[in-house]
Amino acid sequence: MSEGEPRDGSREEPQAGDETGPQAAFAEPKVPGGFMPASGSAPGSGEGGRSHDVWGKVEEPGPSSGEPEAEDVRVAPAPEAESPQWEGDLFDEGADDERGDERYAPAVPTGAGQPAKPGKPSSGNWQMPEWMADEASADAKLGGTPGPSRDRDVLDGGGGRSRLVLFGGIGLLVLALVAAGAVYFLKGGGGEPAEPEGNAGRTAEQSEAPQAELPPDKPLAAFGGRPSRVGGQVADAHSGLSYPRMAAPWKVPTKQNGLGTPGWSGQQILVTEKRGGQLWYGQLLTGTLHPSMQGAYQGPESVKNATAVVAQGYEAQYYAFPHETKPLASQALNVGGRQGWLIASYLTYQRDGVRATGEVVATAVIDTGRKTPAVVFASMPNTHKQMWPDVNTFFSRLKLAP
Repeated sequence: MSEGEPRDGSREEPQAGDETGPQAAFAEPKVPGGFMPASGSAPGSGEGGRSHDVWGKVEEPGPSSGEPEAEDVRVAPAPEAESPQWEGDLFDEGADDERGDERYAPAVPTGAGQPAKPGKPSSGNWQMPEWMADEASADAKLGGTPGPSRDRDVLDGGGGRSRLVLFGGIGLLVLALVAAGAVYFLKGGGGEPAEPEGNAGRTAEQSEAPQAELPPDKPLAAFGGRPSRVGGQVADAHSGLSYPRMAAPWKVPTKQNGLGTPGWSGQQILVTEKRGGQLWYGQLLTGTLHPSMQGAYQGPESVKNATAVVAQGYEAQYYAFPHETKPLASQALNVGGRQGWLIASYLTYQRDGVRATGEVVATAVIDTGRKTPAVVFASMPNTHKQMWPDVNTFFSRLKLAP
């Protein structure tokens, strides 16, 4: 509808020969992918005026009326094959508007006195401007706060996972610090002076060390008899001790005789009984404190308790059969100016096929200045009581390895 025509229902009926259909009073609107139908003649033109049909065909002009004719608006028809298929109404129209040719999309002109109506773009024709595709530029144009760059947070994945991991890590760190502080204050670290080095500082550690029943302090008696000849000193670099090398019938374990005892670096063996493949023997051994027993050793001042724990451990390991134990000695040792302790016992037992019914067993733990102390073990069955003096000789001639 043009602005010069009445807006009510008083418009004149078209005369015969006049063209019907939508009449455009404006220049051809630019509609994506389509065209608008040609408008009718200007007001005042009748049969003699120049008109167009809806296909854009120009009719022959009639007799001139002497008045200037309205300028034609030429519109080229669109081929049917190229006519787009709209996915809905291009413009929203009221139900009471006059319907034109249904093959064309109606146009509703807008002006200053008539607000624009929202349109619905067809699928695939509308493209996002470059400044909107760029999130940072869009935020800058729209006055928003630029969001984080996608390239800057590759691990985020669009779901804020990296921030969640960051916040979770900070939370765990705070909890760890709180827990550490609680432990520190529970242990008396909050403002209290630290325990001094030395004996006073090891009191708490010793209370946590394994404890063993200690026999009464008593020096080891000298066994009657003549000890074996000593063939010199043997340096045991592993244990940090040097021990006397006893002459025959003592033997050093080899692959040929198979007399070795696992877990000891210095060994001397004396076989006392042999029946078939069964051996019964005495032994003089040196080594270091086994890792399973190191909790009992808390420094040179703990050698006494450590010796009791070690003596009970080896008694349970080497004499894992019914027997009785009688304490013989519990005395301090001084080896090259280092502290040590010796505990000796006499074990009695009854074993099928074994002539021995008891033996002397002695154990010592000696501080050598190293982190792990040295351990000495000696035993001799009662079938060879004449060899008991070798036990006295072995312990009395212990030295620190050079």
